[in-house]
Amino acid sequence: MSEFRALGLEEFVSLCGEAGLRGITELVCTGPGGILAVQVEHPFQEEQLSALDYVEWWERVDQLDAGIVYLLKLTMPGLPKTLRPQHELGIANRGIRITKDGLDISLIGDQKALNRLLEEYNEAGFHVLLQKVSDYRGPESLLDSLTTRQRHVVRTAFRMGYFDVPRRISIADIAAELELDSSTVSEHLQRAERNLLTQMLGSN
Repeated sequence: MSEFRALGLEEFVSLCGEAGLRGITELVCTGPGGILAVQVEHPFQEEQLSALDYVEWWERVDQLDAGIVYLLKLTMPGLPKTLRPQHELGIANRGIRITKDGLDISLIGDQKALNRLLEEYNEAGFHVLLQKVSDYRGPESLLDSLTTRQRHVVRTAFRMGYFDVPRRISIADIAAELELDSSTVSEHLQRAERNLLTQMLGSN
């Protein structure tokens, strides 16, 4: 658990274990953290989840035969602020697994960008082991599972603060910005959320 102590995430990892973690996928990288989709067998101890300082917000969004899915915004307190978000290096995160040895992360990107990311983590004091490199055929980002309009609506909502806690804007504000009906924006956000979760669950 030394890696989790270094990241400041030991309590979160413990809650994931108690809930029967099935998989984690990063949907949005926001620097030292991001928005995650977390699939578990049982509900989290939600009061304990809310009490974690580095969990900015969470939402239980779906319950499927395969388990329960949460969206949450997490800030990793142990990550140096000098580390750049992966998307700035042209890297996409395909999935995250918690193992007894640490975090097992699948990344998509060109060799030069991946080497630079590994260098930055090692320079920050984290032990990173590259286990496998292979050709990838498929979408480079979970956002590729969305239509062009869905991506535009999601990006606009994120930029305007719809996913902040507390929310800084409403569906109506997004609709006004995009010159669309509120019902249309709401439908795009719901379909985008479903597509992202389907893509995430299908990758585990």
